[in-house]
Amino acid sequence: MAAPEDPLVPADAVAVGATTLVPDLFRPVAAVVTAGSVRWLTWPGVSLPDRALEEVEVLPTASGAWLLYRSDGPGLDEDGRGRSGTVAVHLGPSGVSDGVELDGLRPLGADEGGLWLGDPRDASEWMSDDDEDDDEPADPADIDPATLPRTPEEPFWPDPSEWAEPTDEDSDDDDDDGYTWSIGFADTDDTDDTADTDVVVAGEDPGQRDSDPLERADPAPAPSPPLPTPPTDLVWIAPDGTRTVIRADHLVDDVRREGATLVVRYFPTGPRRVVHEDEDGGDGGGWWDVVYEPHEVRVDVSSALPRSIDTDALESEPAAEEDEDAWEQAIDAREARRAPWLDRLDLAGVAGTRWPLWDADEVSRARAVDRLRAQFIGLDERVVLGTRDHPEPRSAPSDHRDVQVVTEGSWPDTEVVVSFEHTAVPFLRLRRRYRVFDATGRPIDWTHVTVHLEEDVLTALPPRSHADDGVLDL
Repeated sequence: MAAPEDPLVPADAVAVGATTLVPDLFRPVAAVVTAGSVRWLTWPGVSLPDRALEEVEVLPTASGAWLLYRSDGPGLDEDGRGRSGTVAVHLGPSGVSDGVELDGLRPLGADEGGLWLGDPRDASEWMSDDDEDDDEPADPADIDPATLPRTPEEPFWPDPSEWAEPTDEDSDDDDDDGYTWSIGFADTDDTDDTADTDVVVAGEDPGQRDSDPLERADPAPAPSPPLPTPPTDLVWIAPDGTRTVIRADHLVDDVRREGATLVVRYFPTGPRRVVHEDEDGGDGGGWWDVVYEPHEVRVDVSSALPRSIDTDALESEPAAEEDEDAWEQAIDAREARRAPWLDRLDLAGVAGTRWPLWDADEVSRARAVDRLRAQFIGLDERVVLGTRDHPEPRSAPSDHRDVQVVTEGSWPDTEVVVSFEHTAVPFLRLRRRYRVFDATGRPIDWTHVTVHLEEDVLTALPPRSHADDGVLDL
């Protein structure tokens, strides 16, 4: 068989009797395969939320599948324009439903008849507020580094004569971070095993070492009991958009059907705070554990769905603890279903397999570019720093130097290209490209992008040998 010119990328494969539904991971198209014949279903006219993720989430059912297109950010610009949230599409052997907006509700599960939705809030919102502190320290972002004392100045990069270029053997080491350091300490006595651990800080008792146990604080008071969760709405939505609202007396977290029984997992209260006890029975120095206690009730729905669920009046039982491996097992099962369909189905010549481009004006596009660029501006300026030895804020140099931000390409292929030098990567310039818009032309949400960039620099660098003319692309 010839390789597909435009291969469908399977998001999942859902069996409905003798028919298999294979929706594409990114595009509004699915193959309906029956006895070796293939039909195509497309839904390019469904209106996606702004900043919708390209990758669809599939919830299989006995009659088809729900496809969830989620916004990956607030979807609003500075003027409050835009639309966020999740849009659901029901896919079955006979056709595709219109897109249904979930109005901020959280998907809890799906069954043969519809999609279950619940309150988006987490039970943690009803945890007792014992830890609230009115004397919180000032936000470092509100402090001007120019007004603070400076940390001792150190070289941005080591002296070239004290730095060793990594070898190929070094790069094969699992613990290799791409470079090595050769650092010498002058005026130290090799026989003194405390020279590199005893650091005397002004105002600190020289006899107190980091390894010494800290003086135990007074035992913390017993925590307040958790708050009861309030009544919330449980919504069941059919493929045609019809909604059935069930009032539950507490926060519902999950719903599933077992024959004619509806199993409802809920939280009677928020989580409890419990004191972590030491092996000797102490209070653990005031450390807390947060314990969630979900329950389950069973509701007979053989005749109809109820209008309300009073869990306090029903016999309940503690919900089984979630299997830590369940998520990975579900991923493995999905990959096994997808595997037979990889590079098998060809979309070449099939109409309606692409989302239409988002109709945005030039001003909105420019604002999306500026929002991303702004996160990198000033990345090489001094920062506010506090340490264990010096908890008071001080001004410290940035780990970045000579940050340059440029914009390349035209909409929707616009990219913001960031390059810089970093203290952790001697004698190389780092560069990363960020696409501003997705394939539909919608702005991609890059919240906390500099935090993720820093993590990648410290933990996920490509080998130095991949650098081209002194520039290493991340």
